Amino acid sequence: MEEEVKKYNFDPNPLFHWMVNKYVNNKDKLFDGKDIHGNPTKQTKKVVICNEGASRSSKTYDTYHLLYYICSKNINRGLKIFVLRSTLKDCRDIAYKEDFVGCMKIIGAYNPKYERNVNQTPEYNLFGNTITFKGVADEKNAEGYKSDIVFCNEMLDIPSFSYISGIYMRCEKLFISDWNPKYTQHWAFDLESQENVFFSRTNYLNNKHLSSNVKSGLEALNPWEEGSYDIKDGDVYYKGKLVTKNHQPPPNIKNVRNKTANEFRFRVYALGLRGSIDGAIFENVVYDDEFPEIGYSYGMDFGFTNDPTAIVKCAETETDIYLQLMFYTPVADADSLNDVMNSLGIEKDVPITADSSDRYVTEGRGTVNMVMDLRKKGWKISKVSKTKGIVYWINSMNRKTIHIIKGNDRLWEKAKLERENYIWKTIDGHKIHQPIDKFNHFWDAARYRHMSYNKPVINIQSNWK
Repeated sequence: MEEEVKKYNFDPNPLFHWMVNKYVNNKDKLFDGKDIHGNPTKQTKKVVICNEGASRSSKTYDTYHLLYYICSKNINRGLKIFVLRSTLKDCRDIAYKEDFVGCMKIIGAYNPKYERNVNQTPEYNLFGNTITFKGVADEKNAEGYKSDIVFCNEMLDIPSFSYISGIYMRCEKLFISDWNPKYTQHWAFDLESQENVFFSRTNYLNNKHLSSNVKSGLEALNPWEEGSYDIKDGDVYYKGKLVTKNHQPPPNIKNVRNKTANEFRFRVYALGLRGSIDGAIFENVVYDDEFPEIGYSYGMDFGFTNDPTAIVKCAETETDIYLQLMFYTPVADADSLNDVMNSLGIEKDVPITADSSDRYVTEGRGTVNMVMDLRKKGWKISKVSKTKGIVYWINSMNRKTIHIIKGNDRLWEKAKLERENYIWKTIDGHKIHQPIDKFNHFWDAARYRHMSYNKPVINIQSNWK
């Protein structure tokens, strides 16, 4: 391979080397298998790489460098490699003709005699291995097809995992995807918590081959004074706090004057950060590594089948609220939830505040029954009284700085997702003070505890109605 690299113009960016490292160091490991929802499946040796990044960060070219590298190490092995996009037209015209051919020409490895079906379903023979370019929406076989390597280009354009579930499951060695993070919520993000999945984030500064004109065009989107903000935890901070509509760095005078400044496009297409939805309910949020050494209790929002049960460790002072997500999965009954709480090390003598709604999911099963059954098992759990509306308590929480604790696992990313997507309703473009009942399980659990901190809770009796 060293001779091949020297012969051609093989000069990838750092992302290529990162991907090689992740693949080489993990390709022989046996991972506990999980599906897209985190449910256990058979064990797997498949390595999954997800490259989330800005426009012109070279994530697609670096993936083609990786395919070239792997093929050169497996000459005449007959590897089956598929490159996918949402439609065959995009895959043929962009993923193949524009990007793949363009990359191979830069390397010096392109030869038209190795390509087939260019105007239909393109194929290219690379070192005796076949790369086939397909459109996901055009596939009629939901079972997919067996492959060694799959590269799913711009995966956020695929609306549901069901479109590629068979392809994903039958890929044996390496599954790669990339996208511009134009959304804050997508099924692809659910892959992030699995042990055989490796996420990267890049932007235009990671592309050493980027022309000065393209770089200037991306920087013209910047609405803020250069150097006035920081990037961490996948978001933008100013003076240690998240940048929000009401907490902004100093403006970039030149870009504002030229009318090129655009916060959303700069975040997504220049910085490679997930797009922020306007109207987030909780904006005064920071992320900390560890829970402080102060007294705490728990908030709980029940989810029985589709919605998750959220358990949140909570502490509060006059100025700050500290929240750590401990659990985020549907639980159907008190016996199962009892086992979960014991496994998490939740103390039976520490108060837990739960939802006060008395709606039932089915006869004999609902929040009231769940609380009563947990109390019988020795948990110190009560239901908060809702004598004031939800907006009152949201405003009460927003008067304080909210700290989301990352801890030692990746559950905090679920809390971050809710912070980005729990928003106020709008009617005819006007925001109203009514939250959308979605992306609120973590926040509801935290709010119940905040309410109990500021007022008494209801003592559940067996005849509570």
